[in-house]
Amino acid sequence: MSCAERGRRKRTVHAVRKDNKQRFSLLEENGELLIFANQGHTVMTVESERLLKQILSADEVQFCVHGTYKRNLESILELGLKRMKRLHVHFSSGLPTDGEVISGMRRDVNVLIYLDVRKALEGFDGVVPVKCFEKIESWPDRKPIPFLNV
Repeated sequence: MSCAERGRRKRTVHAVRKDNKQRFSLLEENGELLIFANQGHTVMTVESERLLKQILSADEVQFCVHGTYKRNLESILELGLKRMKRLHVHFSSGLPTDGEVISGMRRDVNVLIYLDVRKALEGFDGVVPVKCFEKIESWPDRKPIPFLNV
């Protein structure tokens, strides 16, 4: 491998590891470094179902949280949590400052919506209804935001 190729490889690995939303993964195969997308959002060729973990019991996760912004909260409380132009509503099992947070959580969010996983597992049709919200907090100060989850 030439010096230029080693440099390119090093920059690629660095970029993938530093991406705070972890959009890409690396795979070494037959001595070659392959890069692939972890999430497709609206790209239909990425099989995101193979990359996501289905939760079948509330006991599988300590908590499930969606990060958003105060400017969106009124609409979310009125209409529920929608996927918008994405393929899924993204949730995380970590907070914005946790290193393992991949999906559902930008680092600059200022509102956290916690999902009542038991209620959510009962099912809903596409839009996560407010009745499935366990609690809502401001971030990073973690102050409760009152809401009616009926």
